[in-house]
Amino acid sequence: MQELRREITVTRWELTSSQTLFAGFVAACALGAAAIGSFPLEASIVTIFLFAGIHNFMEFRYFVARMPVRWGRSRTFYTVGIGGVLVLTAGYLTLYFASGNWLWSETGWAAFSAVWNTALIVWVGWLFHLRGRQRPGTDWSWAFPAAFLLAAAAWIVPLYWSLALVYLHPFIAMWFLDRQIRRSRPQWLRAYRACLMSVPVFVAIIWIALWDRPALSEETNLFWRIAQHAGSGILPGISSHVLVATHVFLESIHYFVWILLIPLVDRRAIPWRLGDIPLAANRSGYPRLVAGALVVSLSLVFVFWAGFGLDYAATRDIYFAFAIAHVMAEFPFLIKML
Repeated sequence: MQELRREITVTRWELTSSQTLFAGFVAACALGAAAIGSFPLEASIVTIFLFAGIHNFMEFRYFVARMPVRWGRSRTFYTVGIGGVLVLTAGYLTLYFASGNWLWSETGWAAFSAVWNTALIVWVGWLFHLRGRQRPGTDWSWAFPAAFLLAAAAWIVPLYWSLALVYLHPFIAMWFLDRQIRRSRPQWLRAYRACLMSVPVFVAIIWIALWDRPALSEETNLFWRIAQHAGSGILPGISSHVLVATHVFLESIHYFVWILLIPLVDRRAIPWRLGDIPLAANRSGYPRLVAGALVVSLSLVFVFWAGFGLDYAATRDIYFAFAIAHVMAEFPFLIKML
């Protein structure tokens, strides 16, 4: 009887916590969509100022906790993964900072960009292939054909491909959370997937409500960059009000997932729980190196806050250039969880 009561109590708690997750997520999305739709430029500036740096720190903290002390059978996977992050980041920064001077003509820049996109796609396909080889009975031989097909699309429509990456990136965080909930809080999975189903509903509401709104002001260089980042130059037939609001809404969910929800479902992602990091807690680990890396990462958060306060536009450009590293780093860790 006591065991039955205990099971009933646990079931009720799981149901209540799942309902709380769904209600909180939907309420936050509703509030965010209303505020962002009303003030998209201001929302973009504020959210990046407050959350961009700290969400990168939280991602780094999560990845460090998931890195094993010994790579073992995964040595090739992690070597390709980390090596790809370094090479692709270096290539992207070269393209980003050199594209405005004599080093790159318009044709040269377009070709280099297409080559970089191809390298990214093939690298991701390679990671899928390596992960499939680690799973007995799994055939992931489709990874390279799929990668080559996507690479062709990146060459045919490079601008649309780049814009698609901007809008798809926030969903990577949601996919991470889905995989983590499956492992840590499976009783929340159904409620969380209901939360995911609400995201396109809110995006549709934003588009319907803002479709007839005039384009946002581009009177300053900062406003112009925000609109361009959201795709106003690629999709001129759609109001920049809609595009910026949609982008900021999705990015806000991305920040919300990394800063709050993932630490909520995985204790190892809580910043101060260094004992849950294998690289720091294991006798064969590197506690000083881990602690130093986390201190440097957290210090960069304050550096970016100071930079945003002194020169927001310039710091924003620098941030989005170097932030490509955390975008690249997401792929190996996500694929490893599949």
